Amino acid sequence: MSSEAQGPGFRVQDPGGLLAVHGFVLAGGKSSRMGTDKATLKFCGRPMVGIAVEKLRGFCMEVGIAGNREDLARFAPVVHEERVEVGPGAGVEAGLKAATQEWVLFVPMDVPLVPEELLRRWAEAVLRMDGIVASHLNCGREQPTFCILRRDCLPRFSAALDAGERRLGMLLRMASEGSHRVHGVEDLYGEDAPDLETSRRWFLNVNTPQELAEAEG
Repeated sequence: MSSEAQGPGFRVQDPGGLLAVHGFVLAGGKSSRMGTDKATLKFCGRPMVGIAVEKLRGFCMEVGIAGNREDLARFAPVVHEERVEVGPGAGVEAGLKAATQEWVLFVPMDVPLVPEELLRRWAEAVLRMDGIVASHLNCGREQPTFCILRRDCLPRFSAALDAGERRLGMLLRMASEGSHRVHGVEDLYGEDAPDLETSRRWFLNVNTPQELAEAEG
């Protein structure tokens, strides 16, 4: 979409084609099932966290990494999680607090096959829409670690964490107070949508050596 694109609520891209979005890679997992650090694990010869950062840099105005991992600062600026043992919600909260753009997008570090084009289409669709403040992706099942929120959702998101909620999908809904949209791959591609087998492969989560081999195959 060109920088001239118009539409309700659409935030104009800068001349370089970037969207007014601060993107964060969620990298707070423990990698217990992999047996080694997943962030720097090579996928097709490249560190997985670097793959995710590069995709976000293709369309986000700012890019960072959410997780208490100073060793990852060579890939992108790192923001620190203040909570422990609460799952990916800690990374989302940290990103919302550090964000410099109105919209804040999150992707998990360990899903390396998701196309940059899909992420851009999704971000553009959300920024064009009026009346929503949060969205996450769906591909056969909901993928709440792929989420985008307005920065001003932070107080409600933190309050939901304070209340003991840990499920990210529910945290997103509570933070958006009903102004939430789940985007399916078919919504973003229309008649050009890939078949279900292809789109589900995009969302393969690499948690074990076997899953790594499957994703690289």
